Amino acid sequence: MERLARVFSKQDELITLDEDYKDEFETFKSLAALPVDKRQRFQQLAIKLLQDFEQPHDTKKCAERSRNLREEGNLVFRGSSEDAVLNACRLYTAAVFEAEDAVDELSLAFANRGMALQEYGYYREAYDDCANALECGYPEKVRHKVIMRQAYCAWKLEKIALLEEHLDCLEKLKLNESFQQQLDNLKQKLELLKNQANEQETQEKVEDKALGEILTDPGQRGRYMVAKENISKGNVIFSERASCFVPLQQLLICQQCAASLMSAPIPCPKCHQRVVYCSRKCREAHSAIHKYECAAYRKDLLKLLGVSHLALRLVLAYIPHIMPHLQERTSAQSIWDEIMNLARKPEVCEHAPEYLRSLRMVSLLDQASKAELTYHILCANFLQLYLKGHTDFFDQFRSMSASTEDWQLIISALILRFAGQLLANGHVGDALLVVGMEPNEFVALQPDLWQKPRHLKRGQLHNLSHSELITAINLPNLSLCNHACEPSIRTKFDGCSVVNYAAKDILHGEEIFNCYTRDYMNSLKLQRCEPLKDVYKFECACTKCTQTDPDQNYLSFHRYRCENPNCRQEFLPDAKVQRNNLIWWLASNIENPIICTVCQERQHFAWYKEFLELIWSCADSSKRQALFKAFDDLDQWLVDYHSLKRLLAEELVNACFVEIDEGTSLDELAYEDLARIIRKQLEGTAAQCGDTSMEYIARMTYLWDIIAQKKCRTSKKELLEMKGKVEYLASEHREVFLNYYNDFIEQQCN
Repeated sequence: MERLARVFSKQDELITLDEDYKDEFETFKSLAALPVDKRQRFQQLAIKLLQDFEQPHDTKKCAERSRNLREEGNLVFRGSSEDAVLNACRLYTAAVFEAEDAVDELSLAFANRGMALQEYGYYREAYDDCANALECGYPEKVRHKVIMRQAYCAWKLEKIALLEEHLDCLEKLKLNESFQQQLDNLKQKLELLKNQANEQETQEKVEDKALGEILTDPGQRGRYMVAKENISKGNVIFSERASCFVPLQQLLICQQCAASLMSAPIPCPKCHQRVVYCSRKCREAHSAIHKYECAAYRKDLLKLLGVSHLALRLVLAYIPHIMPHLQERTSAQSIWDEIMNLARKPEVCEHAPEYLRSLRMVSLLDQASKAELTYHILCANFLQLYLKGHTDFFDQFRSMSASTEDWQLIISALILRFAGQLLANGHVGDALLVVGMEPNEFVALQPDLWQKPRHLKRGQLHNLSHSELITAINLPNLSLCNHACEPSIRTKFDGCSVVNYAAKDILHGEEIFNCYTRDYMNSLKLQRCEPLKDVYKFECACTKCTQTDPDQNYLSFHRYRCENPNCRQEFLPDAKVQRNNLIWWLASNIENPIICTVCQERQHFAWYKEFLELIWSCADSSKRQALFKAFDDLDQWLVDYHSLKRLLAEELVNACFVEIDEGTSLDELAYEDLARIIRKQLEGTAAQCGDTSMEYIARMTYLWDIIAQKKCRTSKKELLEMKGKVEYLASEHREVFLNYYNDFIEQQCN
């Protein structure tokens, strides 16, 4: 990062931006018009940096590390422990990653992992690994073993055509008696599959119905969305699948579908363990993008460029769709003019191609500071030079009339344009991850968690409760929704797709709003308005910000009862005195004391320190009982659904579950107390964040674990209500939650 900053600083000294920003094309045209010596110096700085980012690579050492891990996996696989197969899968996965481009070792690692995955029951993943092994050059003399595994997995997956293909291949090989017997057995299974009743239910295809209508106001609102009809709370307003996203912090999620619960990640062998896919299908679907990013990942430069990486991905995805409109254009200026014509065309609807909807998104570069604008210009130029010098990206334009230099100018301008649009329109997607998992580990391969594929062990659901932002994603339809601090929608992220539910009843013709920052229930007006002004360049004028007391809803979760025995009155802290932070319990806010607005006495919160001491001692049963009582006593100081009460409940529950996970046995009364506290916490979460929020579902997992272990009383109504929340989870997590419900909880509804 420091090297990039130094180069950008030197480049900044060589350019002079006009005071009046015109557009992205004019910006790069002015750079192209620099004096020759300056222009050469400007570009050479970036070119030299790209060369310096190349990282040394020793294939022999990769092979050795992979071999050692595979052999360790073999020993574990042959062991007798209950978790031997999944532990072997973990080691084989590590061997796959360490092999990188040492293809001989990579093929063996894939083959062995495929064997273990098949044994565990991950048949689709095992099939893929067999194909990977063959693709990497698995030794000819033992290829029949891998093909036999493929045939077995094809049978388990009921893929008749694939099974026939592999059996035909095996019949042409000379097999020993054991393999011939397996072949004959699979032939019989093939016939059984063929003879099975082939009654496939014909389901009517239900067309997606978007309940939001796009309108345009050339004045203040620009493009916006209104309800086509009355929409009831909880109904789906619209859904959207994005073709462009990037993992945040270079997380190891599938680069094509954003899956995070991977059991057999397939890495790119050239990217130094930075890019993975959940399947061969996803790897193939993403190949048109990754072939231009592979060298950048190998150099580890994309993590330095922030939103410009996603802007690059938009260019890579959309250029094939834009090019047919530009066949007759002979110069950079005419190409740019036509692209802008596409962006300005009035016919805007939810069915327009994504690239057109993205081109039409608003950009705020004209309102950016000089430093911010310069940074994005330099990032765009840097990426264009990368594409030119380290990929064959520009070869696709050879049949076009314009020159390569013209296209370099266009691509730089497009990257800059998309970066400016994403500053105002980019979104971040979240997912549930395992608490405390290492970045190079994979959830579905943790033997302590799983009893069989996608079925957790009893009492382990709470480990899947860490909500984290995992993607930066382009969603042009969602970007049509203007901001309000009281949003109309609740957005569910499902990999690279989103579903937008009505957060409240919406009337026909009423505008549909998203919230770009923390909403009115979770922040003071000052906390919301500052980022809206800094990032989105507007002053919020929504109904919550313009009401007489814009902070009343948030402050309702910060009501205290005065500690002064001569006062003991309920009070709300003075938000103006507190400025922008009521979270006094954070060390950074120690200078923000809470003062009773009735008697003007400072609150000292001795009870808070005592509560934390009890949490640290909760392994002791007597201290644990004292902790439960201390939580109940919080009502003396914290009124109703105080946000600190929720936080302390979380600390208490987490601490108790750490003890439970480590084998501490709680008595029946302690479990009932724990369940009661979780329910109180859920009530507070529902009040402040909503009962379908990720915060609510994450905390609900702890109650499900207690219920699954039959440690607390519950009702059919409560169980069914909680089961309904699962609808708001991504599909891969929803499957796991529903399996858990069916395995351990449903029986308690009877």
